[in-house]
Amino acid sequence: MKKIGWRWLAGLFCLLMSSLLIGSFVPEIRAASYPDRTITLVVPYAPGGVTDLGARALAEAMERHLKQPVVVVNKPGGGTTIGGNAVVTSKPDGYTLGFFPTSASLPEVFTYFYEAPYSSKDLKPICRILAPVLAVTVKEDAPWNSLKDLVEFARKNPGTKMGTHGKSTLGYLVMTTVGKAEKVSFADVPFAGDSKIVPAILGGHVPFGTPAFPSIKPLLDAKKVKVLALCIEKRADFAREIPTVVELGYKLAFISYLGVFGPKGTPDEVVKKIDEVVRKISEEQDFRSKINGMGTQLNYEDTASFEKSLVRYRENLQTFFKEEGLVK
Repeated sequence: MKKIGWRWLAGLFCLLMSSLLIGSFVPEIRAASYPDRTITLVVPYAPGGVTDLGARALAEAMERHLKQPVVVVNKPGGGTTIGGNAVVTSKPDGYTLGFFPTSASLPEVFTYFYEAPYSSKDLKPICRILAPVLAVTVKEDAPWNSLKDLVEFARKNPGTKMGTHGKSTLGYLVMTTVGKAEKVSFADVPFAGDSKIVPAILGGHVPFGTPAFPSIKPLLDAKKVKVLALCIEKRADFAREIPTVVELGYKLAFISYLGVFGPKGTPDEVVKKIDEVVRKISEEQDFRSKINGMGTQLNYEDTASFEKSLVRYRENLQTFFKEEGLVK
């Protein structure tokens, strides 16, 4: 009886240890087989905009590499936090990802403008891939041919009006930064999108504005507007002749980005696989040409570097909004 009892206990112990060992390897096994079904890529805007088009181009390329469907799902609203929350509350298995701008990925910075049910700590940054490009734009017959010319005009005309997407956006941050550096003042006139900013510039309602480059590209080609500077770090591949505000000597709190995110807890092996796939895609000429054709800058950054950039951007934006009195 004693021998049978010991054998039974030994067998039970082995069974339990085997279960524990197998259980500990299950996440790695799942990660190794990832993906084995459809991936959802959440875009926090309505269909048709630059972010949506960029996401669809990336999804198409990811499908080729991963051999599984990658479906773009638009979840607009809440200052982009509805889409953000959809990813945060999803299972952290790599099958629900977000294609997010700053507002969706660092929502705690924008509490003056909207409340979010999550923070950046609830997301796992995977990589940066694109940089939306805003353009400091004036009418073709405007007397300014450079950002310096515009600054000198503002020096003589305090409160020069500028058309932006609002105080929570890059255009406002860029021109406020320029104003502080040059000790000149601009008066912000917020508009609900490029479809409002561009006609205001053309109609002379505001001397200049900061619309997205794709919205003014046809007008630039038709010589109806001039672009004095682009709101990015390095010259755009599709507009090598136009300087950037950083190149002109202005240090920005952050550079607008579009990155891939998963919910907190996404397995490291899955993160690594997605990051590696996006890196390869960013080097493909077909993808690069497609993105440049949209008037958007390719700006890949791997997981580790992107995480560091996000920490810096969060700190810089919090400081900027505090100085502007845009905090609760």
